[in-house]
Amino acid sequence: MQSKSDELKNIIFITLPPSAAERVTEFAIDPTIEIPVQLPDGQTGLEGPEQISLELIVAGMLKILAWDSTHPHRAYYRSFVLAAQPSAAEELTIAAIAQEKKGNHHFSEELFRTVCALEPASAAFINLATLYSTIAAQDTAKGEVYDEYQQKALDTLKEGLEANEDDGDLLREIGYFHLYQGNTEIARTYLERYLESEGPEDEKRAHTEKILADIKAKLADDESLMASYDAIQMSNEEEAITILDRFLSANPTVWNAWFLKGWALRRLSRFNEAQEAFIKALSYTTGSSDLYNELAICALESGERPLAKEYLNTAIDLDEENITLLSNLAYLHLGDGELDLAREYLERCRAIDDGDPLLAKLIEEYQSASGDTIGSPIVQEYLDNEEVIAQMDKGEVR
Repeated sequence: MQSKSDELKNIIFITLPPSAAERVTEFAIDPTIEIPVQLPDGQTGLEGPEQISLELIVAGMLKILAWDSTHPHRAYYRSFVLAAQPSAAEELTIAAIAQEKKGNHHFSEELFRTVCALEPASAAFINLATLYSTIAAQDTAKGEVYDEYQQKALDTLKEGLEANEDDGDLLREIGYFHLYQGNTEIARTYLERYLESEGPEDEKRAHTEKILADIKAKLADDESLMASYDAIQMSNEEEAITILDRFLSANPTVWNAWFLKGWALRRLSRFNEAQEAFIKALSYTTGSSDLYNELAICALESGERPLAKEYLNTAIDLDEENITLLSNLAYLHLGDGELDLAREYLERCRAIDDGDPLLAKLIEEYQSASGDTIGSPIVQEYLDNEEVIAQMDKGEVR
């Protein structure tokens, strides 16, 4: 990305003589203010005053307006340009849109930025923010470029809102921006402000009213799920089940609601009902290690040990280095006298955390049941060819 100095490197400043204190239409020229001039391509300076033209002065002022937001004479340059070219903002907008369609995003950005400075109406800021979002979308990996230009888009919309207080179009754009980013609460605030703003009862407003209703319903749903979770954490499982039943009557396909209900039921030792709730959750999601682990607990408590092992095996397939799952399965195999399988999962646990206190207890039980002694974990070391040759030369490898 080019810096401000790069953008303005072909700009020089001149001082007009007092005799230049004329008028451009209704605009009075102030000869005490330095005037920017855009140098023609390939030139590093001006050979004489005859090379200075109104077009080059306006071009220089447009550059300043686009790229130097702190310049002390921005207001003067803006007035000068609009006096010299009253339709400049409209013409630049048309040109910016054309450049964007051609894919000349940098030039399009400069033109849109200039329009924002010349006529800071909401449409100008929305056009620039839309360009930034277009550039961001090209970073399909959603890396640094995506983050940078999405932030630019949001900053531009906010800048527009500062210049156009409570403008409905900008409020709506910021609301939908946050909704797209997943910031539902913030989106709700801006969209509510949009609906409160003055504006026609058109299709945009009707669509936003529907979206806002959906947002409020989602937030209410989130609050219900959070309330049920908090109730379980406080050992108020019955209260949680009441909240969840009410929620599920209106939202029967939300998997995590079924998961929470299963969790509450399992904590109440209602294992068959809990298992049914977890299976219901599984029908609405691809499954997770936590879900299969809960199913394993229910199956075990219901006396279905083989099924519990199947569930744990599936959980481990989804989370291969979860020492809790591995040790649970080792415990089941150990309890059923399946010592070879128990040893296999104990070794996998040791490879992850040899100091786990539960693992130490299971190893003691295994050694007592099998008569075997489990030594230190075997650590495999891999050497590349050059390392092997070097160690052979030293006599370290035979």
